[in-house]
Amino acid sequence: MAQGEWIERQTPQKIKNRERSGWKNHLPIRYVLSTAVGARPAETGTTPMKPRSVLFAALLITIAALPAQAGFPGSNGKIAFVSDRDGNQEIYTMNPDGSGQLNITNNPANDYDPAWSPDGTRIAFTSERDNGREIYVMNGDGSGVTRLTNDPALDWTPAWSPDGTKIVFTSFRAGGGEIFVMNADGSGVVQLTDNTTYDRHPKWSPNGSKIAFESQPSYSDWEIMVMNADGSGATQLTNNSNLDFEPDWSPDSTKIVWRTGQFGDSGEIAVMNADGTGAVNLTNDLLVYDAQPAWAPDGTRIAYASVQGSDSDIRLMNPDGTGKVTITTSSGQDYDPDWGPTSGPPPSTFALTVTKSGQGSVSSAPSGIKCGRDCSESYAAGTAVVLTAKAGRGYSFTGWSGACSGTGTCTVTMNAAKTVTATFSSG
Repeated sequence: MAQGEWIERQTPQKIKNRERSGWKNHLPIRYVLSTAVGARPAETGTTPMKPRSVLFAALLITIAALPAQAGFPGSNGKIAFVSDRDGNQEIYTMNPDGSGQLNITNNPANDYDPAWSPDGTRIAFTSERDNGREIYVMNGDGSGVTRLTNDPALDWTPAWSPDGTKIVFTSFRAGGGEIFVMNADGSGVVQLTDNTTYDRHPKWSPNGSKIAFESQPSYSDWEIMVMNADGSGATQLTNNSNLDFEPDWSPDSTKIVWRTGQFGDSGEIAVMNADGTGAVNLTNDLLVYDAQPAWAPDGTRIAYASVQGSDSDIRLMNPDGTGKVTITTSSGQDYDPDWGPTSGPPPSTFALTVTKSGQGSVSSAPSGIKCGRDCSESYAAGTAVVLTAKAGRGYSFTGWSGACSGTGTCTVTMNAAKTVTATFSSG
């Protein structure tokens, strides 16, 4: 096993155990799931590896191999995920309620890192079926498998561009972990990052302008970064001494959900604005290890992997952390969810929902929302909806949250289902 492979092959349970016992930077990247915790596989080959927190990637692969693809706008289709219930890592699909679970790879080799295409018809993924770690693409039912990369170095963590013409991925072909992009047929490979740090896990924003990724600025630290789609303008979003991993974009590109340790435990899922401000802990449970969040295409739910006891399953929650429900219950480890849109034409309308805190009302232009009474309305895709808040007697309007911020009027462009909260304070 090449040294560069020490990073992404661990179950969430094993990752959790290592992180919580202080093994935050010593977990094999390609640690076989069946290998006992603490037993390091034999290494061969010469691929150099920069110092990095292998533990995090390992956690992904069991509770989730690596964060799933960004939630491209659309109606909610099937969820792809990884499970070892049949003896090795395979890619499965299921309906959003957990029904209809189907093994679509069914191969003796390990398959993981599923990423739905923006049109919901194909899945890019990582496989070891040809005696290496390469990126492949298949139809949504598992047919038509095509190999995209063919390099002696490790290639993994594919993610699509929003127009479906390109795939961004992590590779060691430049000597260390860097981010590359290629055409959707595997041609035209271009290196985007070239740093002394280890960069991995890229996720393209649904509006096409940015790529989020995780980077290791120091041996004991991982942070969330964003860069322009051409690799320029890299900016660090998180800045703390804890571990930050697995970024995923909201369908409207205004939010990023990720796994973090900044709230006292490395197994929490949080959400922040796309500029890194406004971080909020969504899971908030020190007794459960949560990872690999993936936004639903309509923006109303987040799928993630959760380790409770010794088992990893796929769960869903609302974007504010409420409404948690478990949708897989197999005896194996289920993780690495990616929520695809339904195939076919994009939806023609999206729902806008307004919630209030305190006494006041919210109205919209175009009309449709008059909250108090009517707090939800569907608008044609692309409509710019302007919301205006009016405080009740004895209250003042203190600001928007959700799809808007600030204290003026709120303008929301309806390219996905969105929720806005208006806060009114007394006095």
